[in-house]
Amino acid sequence: MCENKLVGFGIQQRARSRKAKGGLRALLGKAPEAREVGTRLGWLARRMLNDVVIDASPKRITLGLHPAASPVRIAVLPDGDLEVTGETASIGPGYHAHVLASLAPVLDELEYVWIEPAGDVQRATLDWLASELRAGATRIGMPAERTFVVDAPILTALGPRDAAWREAVLADPARGADAFAWWDSGPGTDERSRALLALWHDVPWREPLDDVERKLMGQVDVDLSAAHRANPELPLPWGAWAELLELVGSPERERIARLRARAAPGEPPVGYRRYPMEIELSGGWTIVLPGGFAGQWEDDEASWWATDGERLVEFTSLTVPDDTDSEQLLAVAAERYPVVERITIGPVRGRAEATDADGVHVVHGLVAHAPHVAIVTCKGKPADHAWALATWRSLRNDQ
Repeated sequence: MCENKLVGFGIQQRARSRKAKGGLRALLGKAPEAREVGTRLGWLARRMLNDVVIDASPKRITLGLHPAASPVRIAVLPDGDLEVTGETASIGPGYHAHVLASLAPVLDELEYVWIEPAGDVQRATLDWLASELRAGATRIGMPAERTFVVDAPILTALGPRDAAWREAVLADPARGADAFAWWDSGPGTDERSRALLALWHDVPWREPLDDVERKLMGQVDVDLSAAHRANPELPLPWGAWAELLELVGSPERERIARLRARAAPGEPPVGYRRYPMEIELSGGWTIVLPGGFAGQWEDDEASWWATDGERLVEFTSLTVPDDTDSEQLLAVAAERYPVVERITIGPVRGRAEATDADGVHVVHGLVAHAPHVAIVTCKGKPADHAWALATWRSLRNDQ
């Protein structure tokens, strides 16, 4: 593809002024200088692309063209050429084509053209997928900031895949099209891709805890409805759609029933947040929680908490600079409640204590892996005791 090289699969493509930079043709129209191009590009982008412009300067434009994609960047090079870069593998070739189509009117206004055509993007996407699998990749189009604990050899942006799927794609790359949320262009495909990726990666699959989650889940309903109106033949996750409406408390019982009736028998559940999630915390610690938990840092990131609306986890950590071993670190904190379990694994030491207060079952857990110490408190119902201990045991520090 020459100039249209793939960056983990994506766009890295240059555009150039129709006017020659030198030679005899330059007498008919001199190519614009980089500063002039950058100034005009910023003005055109704001006017023609509106809300998708994240920032703009004479040297670079940053665009947000899909909520699940990293930004697309247009750099103005010193010679006046434009370089467009953007990762598209997490969305699919339909999004790749959408990016180029969105930029086409801007390039026309600038009198710029692509140096090389995009080529067969679907074919290139499939070839990239097969090469990634052949090289041993286990995550395809997955967000880097989240790690789900799933018993499957391959995780794609649209769900886990088994070894048979991998072998089928290696034998025939066309079998891998189902790993991408936006495969084709056409009415409703943009909205469908947004909804599918939100269902798989963002929806917590429980009742919303706040207005942010309610808005997220409501937007998925809006996008699925828009996709269906635009093209009634588009395949949609009917069962997951119905479940979503039930979780947000929709009163449209007949509509929910119609959606459920369209779901295929045995339709597998949608959503990575149905699985446990490994979360990176301070001091090199990680913890495993159900995917429905949502957390945040407080006190300048000195403490962290997370909840699923029924259970609560609180976490802090510290690092001791001297040569104290794990046993000594654990002994510094006096026992306050009955000890229900201890950990002794290599250099790691841990202790869990349990108590009940006002109907809330509380497990206080410590884990020391010198020079690091993690302190976790799990609160829930008495029936949540086993979950609380499993959460405490999941603490790891690999520093």
